[in-house]
Amino acid sequence: MRLYNTRTHQVDDFKPLTGNEVRMYSCGPTVYNHAHIGNLSSYIYADILRRTLKSNGYQVKHIMNFTDVDDKTIRDSHQKYPNEDPMTALAKFTKHYEKVFLDEMVQVGNNIDDITFVKATDNIADIQKLVCELLNQGVAYVADDGVYFDISKYRQTRVYGQLSHIDFDATDHQRINNDEYDKEHAHDFAIWKQQKDGEPAWDFALPDGTKMPGRPGWHIECSVMSVKNLGQPFDIHTGGIDLIFPHHENEIAQSTAGNQPAEYANFFVHNEHLLVDGVKMSKSAHNFYTLPDLIGRGFDPLDFRMLVIQSHYRSATNFSWSGLEAAKNRRHRWCSIAELRHQVSDNPSDEQTDKVNEYIELATEAMSSDLDTPSALKYFDQAFDLIAPGQTDLTALDSLLSAVDQLLGLNLITSTPDISVDDYRLIDQRQIARQDKDWATSDELRDELRAKGIIIHDGTTPTWSRH
Repeated sequence: MRLYNTRTHQVDDFKPLTGNEVRMYSCGPTVYNHAHIGNLSSYIYADILRRTLKSNGYQVKHIMNFTDVDDKTIRDSHQKYPNEDPMTALAKFTKHYEKVFLDEMVQVGNNIDDITFVKATDNIADIQKLVCELLNQGVAYVADDGVYFDISKYRQTRVYGQLSHIDFDATDHQRINNDEYDKEHAHDFAIWKQQKDGEPAWDFALPDGTKMPGRPGWHIECSVMSVKNLGQPFDIHTGGIDLIFPHHENEIAQSTAGNQPAEYANFFVHNEHLLVDGVKMSKSAHNFYTLPDLIGRGFDPLDFRMLVIQSHYRSATNFSWSGLEAAKNRRHRWCSIAELRHQVSDNPSDEQTDKVNEYIELATEAMSSDLDTPSALKYFDQAFDLIAPGQTDLTALDSLLSAVDQLLGLNLITSTPDISVDDYRLIDQRQIARQDKDWATSDELRDELRAKGIIIHDGTTPTWSRH
């Protein structure tokens, strides 16, 4: 298997650092609102990567975090629950959006059962321990508003900018307290933030005994949660390219400073942006859509998954409603063929089986070559072209559907259940009316089925499909 490694800036052969288990960490959501579909695309690609690793015979331990304490969660939880204790408000607010996120992950086809989710607020003691270690090793310092990581000290023994490969001009002790900041200059960044009025806070004693109640900075949360659950170095770290700097650079710095291991993660796998009108989708730019927006326009969340995987993860995708419509049509065609398994008799064909298996193998090889989803989709298209109502080897069709679902997560099997006995009765009645040339009754029954979401395709043997 081969993957593009942001750390080396090339496609490298991949194998686990130890044994047959791949230890993978994905930066998860900040749980303060619905994830916009640009964020969801990143999680879809992480899901695709895990599926591909498993198809190559690896076991995968996949960790994803919830950022449930940061500037935005604190701000919005206070607005939502102004009369609650800040800690209570934060917990209630973020718990709601954790559930929203998990529900939407399932809707877009991501297998959350294969992921272990961890929360920043469950790891405060370990975060505080790392803060103290960095202070004791002289790569962090105390300021009047918190504890900061000292980039200039780090650069005396390590390279800062391993992923972005930019030689940042870091002036001593230019500090930034915001959790997210400009992408042009390196600044010392907060690893512990002293409590402000009205903010939730955890008790904390600095190494010299000074009390500094507060909460962690954004970057150090991921450093602690990844290493605590996966060890160091671990195999793969995933995320969108917008996280390369500063977030992932700062994770590396915190995790390799002082006497810590020199390597944080072996592979960094970053996906490109989902664009709207050629511009990165973001909440701050007010040019984003959420999954409910798509559903409100009549699209299935799996239509969005098809749109995402039609582009290679390292190529920017321009979102448009017409593009989503095209992805919907492609998925609908595959679903219509999947539904044939409920309707047609088995027509065994060694030739069809062999050819379908050949396309499955080609698609699997494409996925193992740096997650080449566009090529995999092309091969699956060719496999579906082989199957028609009068020529369906059900074993070949079952193999095809299983391969698509396992590799691409499009859930063709579970999203195409059989219709009811009553629906079949209406189809039979309509066929009798057509044979009797009772066109009025035939049309009424067709419309009744259409109202139930079932489209009839007339022929010698009529078939059905869903809208």
